[in-house]
Amino acid sequence: MQRLACPLTSGLCSLTFVAGVAMLGACRSEESPGILQAKDLETPKGVEAKFDKNNIVATAGFTDSAGIDVIQIQQFFAKSPYDRPSFLETYQSNGVRASDAIARAARQYRLNPLVFLIFAQSTQGLVGERNYPFPPERVEYVFNCGCLQAGKCLPELAGFDRQVDCLGRSLKSALKEIAENGATAAGFGPDKPSATLDGLKVTPANEGTAAVYNRTPLVAEGKGGGGWIFWNLWNLYSQTLDYAGPTGGGSGGWIGDACQADGTCGYDKATCATNYPSGLCTASCTGACPSQPDKPEAFCVAFPSGGYCFPVCNPGAPACRKGYKCLRVARYKGAGANDSKHVCYPNDAAGP
Repeated sequence: MQRLACPLTSGLCSLTFVAGVAMLGACRSEESPGILQAKDLETPKGVEAKFDKNNIVATAGFTDSAGIDVIQIQQFFAKSPYDRPSFLETYQSNGVRASDAIARAARQYRLNPLVFLIFAQSTQGLVGERNYPFPPERVEYVFNCGCLQAGKCLPELAGFDRQVDCLGRSLKSALKEIAENGATAAGFGPDKPSATLDGLKVTPANEGTAAVYNRTPLVAEGKGGGGWIFWNLWNLYSQTLDYAGPTGGGSGGWIGDACQADGTCGYDKATCATNYPSGLCTASCTGACPSQPDKPEAFCVAFPSGGYCFPVCNPGAPACRKGYKCLRVARYKGAGANDSKHVCYPNDAAGP
């Protein structure tokens, strides 16, 4: 993987080339105030907490991928905080609804759907738009992924669904850097003093806050473009969605999620493999695994004792959780040697 400095002075930027595809992680100038709604800049009613630049969002909430489902996201678009529907209620890109794209990326990268909703609004004001906005780049390249310079963007990364996936991958990469090195390459990490681009010192209290600053390295209190708007929209959108935070215990976990017991995995015939790092939600299978449109694909892996479901991963940009590697394995009772896929498999165990 190669990193190149990005020639922008208004944001922290890095251009990452993964498997021959150029992705822009955090290259975006500060947002124009005109894209935000008036309500975005008002403290939501009933919020008693004061903004703390060092503690924008708790990590448990930031990574609560199961706290909001696709139905709630669709309802949020239909009845947004701005007293009107968002165009994202009916918008599709590459045949994928906006709500499905967010739900899928949230499960794939184990991030709260709120994170994607907030960045969609804070970056280009998409949630607040009643009609498809112009120029189209505001939607089709909302997070600037694949845009090497103004007006020149890779067509294979066009579309809200692909941009959402790219954002999820970028945020997951930041969390992985923090887990492995204590901080991102830009220096944001828990209990690590850093300076933002608006000249303020911050010491993130947790991984979620550090990931937000790694994406938008500004405090910008009272306006758009930084940590404050993320905090304010988190409160506003949480109220709208009636989201009170993670319930704990891994309730409703999908295949590949961490678990403590079978009951913490939320699907039919679920099993918690407690012998794997932090536990692994799985299920016995005879060739096929449970599937849902808003959840990561699972693959039936062949073991001597039978088949078990594991989450599919992309070897070019794996998003496996800590303790797991992206390994190619054969399907249980598959149709030959080519019937195989890459799945997240424990680091310290040989392939089945």
